[in-house]
Amino acid sequence: MPSDLTSRLPNGPGVYLFTDAAGTLLYVGKSKSLRSRVKAHFGARDERRMMRRVKKIEVQETAGELGALLLESKLIKELRPLFNVMSRRRRRIIVARGSVDKNGYIAVTLTPIDYLSLRPNMPVLGIFKTRTQAKEYLATIARDYRLCPKLLKLERPSRYCFSYHLGRCSGACMGEEDPALYNARVDKAFDDRRIKAWPFQGPVVVEEHAPGEISHEHFLIDNWCLLGSATRTGSAIGPFLAGSHRFDYDSYRILYAYLTDGGNAAAIRPATPKELRELTTLLVKPASSRKSSTV
Repeated sequence: MPSDLTSRLPNGPGVYLFTDAAGTLLYVGKSKSLRSRVKAHFGARDERRMMRRVKKIEVQETAGELGALLLESKLIKELRPLFNVMSRRRRRIIVARGSVDKNGYIAVTLTPIDYLSLRPNMPVLGIFKTRTQAKEYLATIARDYRLCPKLLKLERPSRYCFSYHLGRCSGACMGEEDPALYNARVDKAFDDRRIKAWPFQGPVVVEEHAPGEISHEHFLIDNWCLLGSATRTGSAIGPFLAGSHRFDYDSYRILYAYLTDGGNAAAIRPATPKELRELTTLLVKPASSRKSSTV
């Protein structure tokens, strides 16, 4: 392990960036303990090919774990590190969308995605890790909720689906069932898979601070979107770094896990109108996504 690269790393939370001799960004990761996590990379047998190329390590410290998670997700999307991109190609998520066909029935389409866009005419019914997982779920709800395999795209018959002949489909595939009744069952079947409703009345502020540190990090969040963040030291705050202002599935998973964890309740509070005005007047775009300390 090259001790000259790891000895001066901080012990607290943050994000680390691996770069090779040519300046190519290899990998971005996050940890609650930067030094120990980076050391673990050098000791991992399955990461030797990547770690042999690492010549420089940059770190961006954060006040807490939420800041590290959100910053890692942001940097991976903006900078597209070589080994993160290779890994993401193997982990594309599958989204199930619903659209109403010409007969008024909800038809389901599975699509692999990297970035989730919200479309009013094709709402998201569910999200899955793999296509196999998605198809297994569709097969289960077809059986449990008497849904049509043809409308779920599990079968592609020209007329009735095979389940109709077995008495397991009420004929939605050929317009023989009331669309309202059928669609109600589709909605119920996907209850556990859909994106959850925003649990607050409006925007919230999450405040993180590392033990013993005087600087606090504030995150302004609304409807699962990170609007921006700022660091406060004493009474001074700023600048307010803009977020994406759009729905991002990776950020949704991070924020949902954090905001619904009862152990984090003390760090979450409603954003006051005054605070919203103060933060937006401090709004700036980051000068560089790579501004960090280097070891």
